[in-house]
Amino acid sequence: MQPRINDKVGYHLIQTFQCHKLSERAQDKLHYQLWKHNDTGVLGIALSKNESSGGFSAELILVEDVMQTLSQLHKEQKPFHATAFKELFTGKSVNNSSFFGAVLVDQKVIRLHPQTTRLLEVIEDYELWPTRLESIPVAAVVDEVPTSQGNGRQSKKRQGKPMSTAHTEEVSPDADCTH
Repeated sequence: MQPRINDKVGYHLIQTFQCHKLSERAQDKLHYQLWKHNDTGVLGIALSKNESSGGFSAELILVEDVMQTLSQLHKEQKPFHATAFKELFTGKSVNNSSFFGAVLVDQKVIRLHPQTTRLLEVIEDYELWPTRLESIPVAAVVDEVPTSQGNGRQSKKRQGKPMSTAHTEEVSPDADCTH
């Protein structure tokens, strides 16, 4: 198990989303969260839950860093594998890249390549994504404990203790995901 990264200090949760994984065979969903820095307004995305097996790193990925990666991929004008997002993560889970690719597909920033399975491409209006994120309202919150293991269960250490992270029940009308 990777050490917990306390990278959300100074941020507040805007909203939690659910999305499908990249594989058409996968039936369970991923949960991810949009965070905003209290002072600077910087936005970040973090994976928060995997409804099935498969670990991931729940670290905060800054939207500005994602935009730099997307800009480079867009300039190359070639389909790419989800591993292109590996450099965004400090954590070493092999699932990080593909799970984050699923998040970006859900956010309509990238799409599955129409002719080649397992390849992705940047959507032409990807540069509008930060503006769309800014327009997402802060949702009402209920408690949830995200786990870096991704199974959605509380560890024995956490059972009966106050929960420190939030889960929202609203979803942006722009997001292609369900609760």
